[in-house]
Amino acid sequence: MNFEGRCHKYMLASAGCYDMFNEVLTREYSDFRYAKAHHYTVDAYAIQHPGETSNQQAVNSVGVHLVSLYCLFEKDYGLDRSAKIKTEFAQFNKAKKIIHPIQRPQEFKGFTVFDIWDNEDPGAHFDLCKRWAADAWGSWRKHHETVEKWAGAFLSKQRA
Repeated sequence: MNFEGRCHKYMLASAGCYDMFNEVLTREYSDFRYAKAHHYTVDAYAIQHPGETSNQQAVNSVGVHLVSLYCLFEKDYGLDRSAKIKTEFAQFNKAKKIIHPIQRPQEFKGFTVFDIWDNEDPGAHFDLCKRWAADAWGSWRKHHETVEKWAGAFLSKQRA
């Protein structure tokens, strides 16, 4: 494990943590048994490693991933629909600029990338990633109402 080296350009993570995340992504990209959990993985990691609130790219990223998890856990949308909404909501936000900085949670409880990275059971990967994403989403509980408003603005536009 590399504890010195590259990090994401705006996510706040150590090099070792970012390496773990990239190893999980490599597993998901290269082995179909892991691939179906990819959206949980990306959303969970992104919202557990928010960048500075002064960096609008980081703010937008967190907002988009939070909306994705809102759609998964609060609206019970499937992974495919949520992934599509994530992409479309990102474009919607570019035009409307509705995502604004919100304060990151004081701490993240529950699963982290380490719990996923350390797993070598493809059968358990999906459930572990779903639990990780649910834990990460729960950590932002204080802002669920704000995320619901962002999602609502977009979803109402889709219905119109």
